[in-house]
Amino acid sequence: MDQRYRSRRAELDSLRAELHAKGAPIRQIAHLIRIRYNLGSRTAYRYALGLTQQQVANRWNELWPSADGETPMTHKHISYWEAWPGPTGRPPSAQTLNRLARIYHTSAAELLDGEDHTAPDPALPATGREPVSARAIVTAEPSDVLTRVDRFIAASDTLVTRESDYHQLVKDLIEWACRMKRRDILQWLSSAAAAAAAAPVLDGLDDQERERVTLAFAAPARVDDAIIDHVEAVLWRCMRQDDTLGPQAALDTVIAQRGLVRRLLPEASSQVKDRLLSLYANLSRFAGWLSFDLSNYAAATDYYETARAAAHEAHNTELGAFVLCNMSHLATWRGHPRIGIDHAVAAQGWAAQTDDTRLQAYAHDVAARAFAMDRQDRAALGALQQAREALVRADDRPTTHVYFYGSGQLASTETSCYLVLGQTTRGVGSAERALATIDGSFVRNLAMASLRLGLCHLRGDKPDVASGAAAVAAAARLAGHNHSARLVGELQRGWRELAPWQDAPEVKDLRDQFAAYGAA
Repeated sequence: MDQRYRSRRAELDSLRAELHAKGAPIRQIAHLIRIRYNLGSRTAYRYALGLTQQQVANRWNELWPSADGETPMTHKHISYWEAWPGPTGRPPSAQTLNRLARIYHTSAAELLDGEDHTAPDPALPATGREPVSARAIVTAEPSDVLTRVDRFIAASDTLVTRESDYHQLVKDLIEWACRMKRRDILQWLSSAAAAAAAAPVLDGLDDQERERVTLAFAAPARVDDAIIDHVEAVLWRCMRQDDTLGPQAALDTVIAQRGLVRRLLPEASSQVKDRLLSLYANLSRFAGWLSFDLSNYAAATDYYETARAAAHEAHNTELGAFVLCNMSHLATWRGHPRIGIDHAVAAQGWAAQTDDTRLQAYAHDVAARAFAMDRQDRAALGALQQAREALVRADDRPTTHVYFYGSGQLASTETSCYLVLGQTTRGVGSAERALATIDGSFVRNLAMASLRLGLCHLRGDKPDVASGAAAVAAAARLAGHNHSARLVGELQRGWRELAPWQDAPEVKDLRDQFAAYGAA
């Protein structure tokens, strides 16, 4: 174990014991830990009680046992919630916060990290204690989208791939292998592809764990669940990089990881074979998504077919359904809605066999897009309603695959459908809801929603050019963060929609901005 980590844990244990001995309440201990170690409130409360993430998960499972067939709570769920709002975290729902509050013997409000602007009440006597902070999440207005995203990007330097750090890791490994005379490691690291794949996985590990993982990469029979966890963590980071920065930020790493896992598969033990195969399927799926977002449709199709076959071979029903959702999206986007319907209906069928209601909602979502594009109006609206109903039933646990999907993304899909169906007034309302509720880390999704809002304004019976141009301009600004080829293509479409009003002041002001993104 890393000496620095061990020292901090010992220091935390000592501080907690000292405060307990003095009779300090849990809230005060958590507050001191949060301030001194710059931790989030959820992590601070867990430390204040001396619990590990797995112990919290065990307590959760005792209080709220999983239904038959459901995955029980694990330390990974707790880790995701503690990491939020950072790029590797997932937002806890209100129910999650209430349940954690019960475990931590506090209020749900205490588990949110927000600014406290409450003015002191002059009618209350000074007590020497800090006021209780009623931290709350404020729903953002659509006009705040650009500010939200700019702040998120500024606070998220960890999203940028640290290539120099990775190269240093490989250099350190080679030096270690030379000292230890490990020819097997040297031979394996001599491959540039192997080094590129290994470096992100090894980032952040202590020396002992780094050595263990490297040995497993060189001898695949050593691969175990913990090593697969490391690779999955890199995949998760890449997915969040793509959400914010676009496909170029993640593609090279994902392709290298996919090649690494493919080489591990033939010699992997039977105990981890299916899980490793599922990981290969998900890496192939994500490589397909990145290729799709780069408008490389042929590569996307090949990756998706590989992903579907591997997911089915691993008997991973959830992943198989998600791959089919991606395939439906690709087909509909390319102007083949009936093929999109084929894939969506298959996705709905497989998703219905799982207990992941959020995945079921997403399958209805992609079906709605395909039906709308095929001008099957009633079927499209029916699928949207099914998606709404499934989201209402969705549990609050982070889902493995459709972490990005919620009411905001559904509202964005509603806007797409309303545009195709000619219901632009309804589209304006759904687009504004999407912009107000999609998290600021999903930059591409926000840009697409803003662009669709602009199109709804421009296509109305009485075009609102000023509002339409402003929404399209916001989408262009967001494209400066997320370099998606699909997004640039949609911006070009938005610019063409503005053609009848090229002499309007609002549109003239956009010309230089659009030219900078290659969209004018």
